[in-house]
Amino acid sequence: MDDDEAPGSLAKVLADVAEERAAQDRLFGVQEFPDGSGPEYTPLAEKAKRECATASSRGDLTWRHVLTEEFYEALAESEPGPLRTELVQTAAVAVKWVQSIDRRQGAAVHRSGQHDRHTEKLVRDRIPEIIRAAGREADSRIAAPGEHRALLRAKLYEEAGEYAASGDPAELADLLEVVHALAGLHGLTPTDLEEQRATKAAARGGFSARLVLRLPPPENASEADQRD
Repeated sequence: MDDDEAPGSLAKVLADVAEERAAQDRLFGVQEFPDGSGPEYTPLAEKAKRECATASSRGDLTWRHVLTEEFYEALAESEPGPLRTELVQTAAVAVKWVQSIDRRQGAAVHRSGQHDRHTEKLVRDRIPEIIRAAGREADSRIAAPGEHRALLRAKLYEEAGEYAASGDPAELADLLEVVHALAGLHGLTPTDLEEQRATKAAARGGFSARLVLRLPPPENASEADQRD
């Protein structure tokens, strides 16, 4: 047996994780939600850390203790950098747990995408009508307002990714439609948005000069934000 396929192999588990992530993207598309984390979870993180230390000192440490500590430490972070670090550590512990299961039970075949949900994506208003006119079924629903905002943000990534992948300028029209829809949620019309764009362009210029600014490493995140 190849080392990469042996029970407990890191490569095998990571391949399963990558397959599952691809299946999630096929099923749900790009998803974009608020983090929902912050210092209000610090007490839970401290409690999980104490429980982990106590279990370790008694010789009763389990993967549940370790993963719970990492998970709540992630929830207690609100800044993107530390939050990302903690989430990577959480994911790494989850992978180690799967490796442990594989060593004990033998590597199971992972069946990705086993979700009892239909694939859904936000589409233009007339798409269901166009599908039905072509003689096919179009099962659709109306998104709730908060969900609509999240779906539009995900659509923004989708359309930007399609342009980045293809370089087709027609994709920019789709991207602009999503931008206008998001602006509408903020009470801005396309005219309002264009006025804001023109004001910024007059004050800071556009991107036609092809200027690339060389920056020293920022001392902190706030300094980096000020250089946009």
